[in-house]
Amino acid sequence: MSRYRWVMAAIAGLLMTTSFISLTSFGILSGRMASTFGVTPVVLSVLGIDAFSIGLFAAFFLGQGGIFDARLKTGVLVAQLFLIVPQFLIPVFHVLYVLVALRFFQGLMIMMLALFSIQLEGWFPPGERARSLAFTLGAISLGSAAGGILSGVLTSLSWQESYYITGIIMVAGALIYFIFAKDSSAQRQEIIQAEKAKHKSVWKDPMVILMGLAQLPLSWVLFSVGGYLSTYSYHLGYSVSQTGTLIIGWGISGFIAAFVGAVLGDRIAGKRSSNREILKSRLVIMTVADILMALGIVLMITTGRLSFYYLLLAAVVNGFLMMFPPNYWALPGNIFPLAIVSAGAFGMGLISNSADAIGPLVTSSLLSDLGWNGIFLIMLGLSFLGMLINLIIYRSKIPLPGNDSG
Repeated sequence: MSRYRWVMAAIAGLLMTTSFISLTSFGILSGRMASTFGVTPVVLSVLGIDAFSIGLFAAFFLGQGGIFDARLKTGVLVAQLFLIVPQFLIPVFHVLYVLVALRFFQGLMIMMLALFSIQLEGWFPPGERARSLAFTLGAISLGSAAGGILSGVLTSLSWQESYYITGIIMVAGALIYFIFAKDSSAQRQEIIQAEKAKHKSVWKDPMVILMGLAQLPLSWVLFSVGGYLSTYSYHLGYSVSQTGTLIIGWGISGFIAAFVGAVLGDRIAGKRSSNREILKSRLVIMTVADILMALGIVLMITTGRLSFYYLLLAAVVNGFLMMFPPNYWALPGNIFPLAIVSAGAFGMGLISNSADAIGPLVTSSLLSDLGWNGIFLIMLGLSFLGMLINLIIYRSKIPLPGNDSG
């Protein structure tokens, strides 16, 4: 296959990195932004993070009807406009409800997850798909770390100037992507041909429901920790510089974990001959990720307040939950017929990313009643739920496309 495929994976990863600066930088900058909007840092942080998280969920409504099936770069362009335009408007309009609306629109950029899953599938064989997606999915954590680094570097500037600088970085990432990115022409033609045939609604395929539920616990924890880890660190009494280091450590561990999970998943899946065997092999890695996610949560509860370094260790272990997404998003081509692979991927994302909205909302609404330990215990329970769902899918006999024997 063309060597260009690795260029495509790298620039998709770069775009995701620059995009996800917005996840953690807002939480870190919110303390400096609060006085401008006339509210407390906690109120601003909660409203901004919750609005962004609801946008992450709503994003998957935009593509589940198949409108971007053969126009993947167009979909990415729409996602980037949702992200970048608000980045330059937030420093201009110092009105709280405008900020909330703009943060919601920024969350819509998560639709790129499904778009890149399909786009890179057109360039990579099944045995390399998780590694290709590790660039984009690991970039969620890497971008989060970059947000922490930039927020620390730009402390001497006003928050408005910090927003403009990060916005320029986002524009640069988008320009590099659109200059060098290509959709696979062969894949585009195959999708167009396949869509001419009549096919059932994607919501009648039980794999859409099961696979959506499989990632729901991870999405809950990923975006709750990504949004509120800095708040938790401040709650424990750690400094701004320590909190920045914590975010960076969590982000970098997630980036490394994405590649570890991808290499392991591809190595096992590459030796399998049927779609069902490929699904089972990736489920093993996804379950290991759920276990590490749970272990990190336990460490946060039990040791996080004892020492900053214990909390950092807990965050690094929790960051290895990112072994899950590359294997998860490598599967649409193995579990859905070609005619509904795009709609199926958006359907999976719609269900799993409902937790992007629910998780942070639950955290913010129940924090005063349950405390941090209660919030983390909810995440722990969800981790075990994820393991159970993986087991159900592993043992299921739902028909898969092509040769699914085994």
